[in-house]
Amino acid sequence: INMIDKKAIPKDELKLYMDGKRNPNGYKDKLLYTHEKIIIAVVVLFVTFAGVMAILEKLDIYSFDKLAIRLGIIDGVTQTDTDFTVYYIDVGQGDCTIIKSDDKVMMIDTATVNRLNEVRSAIKTLEIKTIDYLVLTHPHDDHIGNAATIIKECNVLNVIMPKLSSINMVTTEGYEELLNTIAEYSVNAIPATPGSSFMLGQATVDIFAPIKQYEEINNMSIVMKVTFGNTSFLFQGDAEATVEKDLLKAGIDLSADVLKIGHHGSNTSSSEKYLTAVGAKYGIISCGADNPYGHPHGKVLDRLANHNVECYNTAYYGDITITSDGKTIKVYTEK
Repeated sequence: INMIDKKAIPKDELKLYMDGKRNPNGYKDKLLYTHEKIIIAVVVLFVTFAGVMAILEKLDIYSFDKLAIRLGIIDGVTQTDTDFTVYYIDVGQGDCTIIKSDDKVMMIDTATVNRLNEVRSAIKTLEIKTIDYLVLTHPHDDHIGNAATIIKECNVLNVIMPKLSSINMVTTEGYEELLNTIAEYSVNAIPATPGSSFMLGQATVDIFAPIKQYEEINNMSIVMKVTFGNTSFLFQGDAEATVEKDLLKAGIDLSADVLKIGHHGSNTSSSEKYLTAVGAKYGIISCGADNPYGHPHGKVLDRLANHNVECYNTAYYGDITITSDGKTIKVYTEK
């Protein structure tokens, strides 16, 4: 603009020039955005935003809060002021549940290694200093991924695991590290024994399975019921229909108000007779959005609906919190 002789330009044309608009002589302000540039900029920003949102969705990051949690900037799950609470943590395609009963804590599974920040955030928010019982349902990475780290960072008193045999022994690096960490930190290791029970505050924990040695590691999952007052919660890891059938055959009382749906909602679990025996009012499914396994399976959702089970999926509801006063159950969801 300084290179142009302003005096040689009529005032009305100079105004058009300064406003960035075309005039009959073809003047155009290069210092200001034209309508065309604005449109292009908006399109680029929209495409960029859509691309970023698609990536975040793939990573199960559906809010700025969730992004901050993944980055370890803020905490996740919200603590409740009750005597008994079960926190089903949203860890994508994996499992992690925390139970607080009075001043006692039990953690069931620890998610995959890439979800460590979610687990850490839950521990921090819930002000957990000591984990009385760390239950590892079975040695698959989406269940024991962060177990060694949790033992190193928290005061873990007891670890409950299924006792494996020669027909199902696991030799993965993660499992070996876990065993070494348990020994290094002198954590009391307890094999999951059917028929055994222990107290968690005022709640009773009964272990039902594994009732025998199965070749399939999923079927070596710990199945247990936590009872607080007249309310009960059933957990089964990735135990499949074979185990469900064996439990029914053994005549075990599987009735529960809340069922942690087996194997992330896979069609290998949640058989008809099993759902009838449990008679749950609520079902919790822990899985990642658009996971490659198709969890939860449509047939499972249909069966749950036919049994009038009110389902909550972490992929859609985020962290799921259930409180009990021994008589009444209340469900709270992040989303």
